[in-house]
Amino acid sequence: MSFRKSCPRTLDRPIVIFGLEPEELVLVGLISGAVLFLVDAVPAVLGGAVLWTGLARLKAGRPPGYPYELLHRSGLLRWAPSFLRVPHLLPPGLRYLDAFPGGNDEAARRYWFDRPRLDR
Repeated sequence: MSFRKSCPRTLDRPIVIFGLEPEELVLVGLISGAVLFLVDAVPAVLGGAVLWTGLARLKAGRPPGYPYELLHRSGLLRWAPSFLRVPHLLPPGLRYLDAFPGGNDEAARRYWFDRPRLDR
């Protein structure tokens, strides 16, 4: 008699409801609610359906967070409120990091002048 039970492979997969994650469902609901409040019910339902199907097709077969990564790569997140931005994510287009801004290598030489080198 074996006490082993099979473990489903869906433990590490995100929760997806009709092709969208819960955060995206909230986004679709908020946008539809705003359109419902400002315009009328028919455009709200149609806009919500179009947004839902568009997001579901955009995400189909791609990893979680793909629309957010597209927004970040395009640079549109720089105008987003601070609670939507990831705190330690590097800005797009950054090629290298410089500890001494301005490209002043003399400051780096002065800093490391009297410190022991570990590579020798």
